[in-house]
Amino acid sequence: MKEIHIEETQIHLWHIDQVDFDLPSLAGECLSWLSDSELRRYQRYQFDRHRKQLLLGRVLMRIALSSYDSSIAPASWKFSQNEFGKPAISAEQNSSSLYFNLSHSSQKAVLAISRHEDIGVDIELSTKPRRIAEIAQRYFSAAETAAILSLPVGQQQDRFYDLWTLKEAYIKACGLGLAIPLQQFSYSFPGSGEIAIEFDARRDDSQQAWQFWQCDARPDYKLALAVRTGSAKDVEEVVNWQLDDLERISERQTRILGSKSR
Repeated sequence: MKEIHIEETQIHLWHIDQVDFDLPSLAGECLSWLSDSELRRYQRYQFDRHRKQLLLGRVLMRIALSSYDSSIAPASWKFSQNEFGKPAISAEQNSSSLYFNLSHSSQKAVLAISRHEDIGVDIELSTKPRRIAEIAQRYFSAAETAAILSLPVGQQQDRFYDLWTLKEAYIKACGLGLAIPLQQFSYSFPGSGEIAIEFDARRDDSQQAWQFWQCDARPDYKLALAVRTGSAKDVEEVVNWQLDDLERISERQTRILGSKSR
């Protein structure tokens, strides 16, 4: 298979639907790909849906990465993780300078691949009801909470998931997870599909260092991306790919995501 090239100005998205795979076949073919720590985690799960989600996410990571560096077989990738659990390709295998982030929700999984180390992606099933006022007042900034609650009730859930996916994408890109208080940064939507972020004094960060995207990812899902580009070139294109099965990956470029920061 011809290797895929990714530019510094691109992010590639890979996505799969869990309903297209059954756990016995997946485990029979790919369970041996897991590291010892991943296998222990897999075995701790009581429910097949959780095992399938973990295994399929790791399979997606490995097959996708081998599409960019065919010298490493999917089963041979090695990963490290920081103290907050964010995974990365081990230093000895990352001569291609590839970085990734994985997210899953319900039946969907999405993997973002970039040349920028600080990359985060989040996908959420956006039809799941939430206690919007309660969660917003606990986790969102005062400005975000006020903006949500000022909307008609029928629009509040849609805006809630807009904000939640963006916040998750940012903290995942930083590699710190919920060690970053969600109230210390605030998103707004100035118009024309733009996404703006503002940091309070406790969060030592700059909006000029970041780019954000958001879209409705297939029916009933929201997806957000965050990437720290710093002084590097802006990311200009998000390319969507599809993993069709475990043996064949077909290229399916679709669209540049519509909502973008800056």
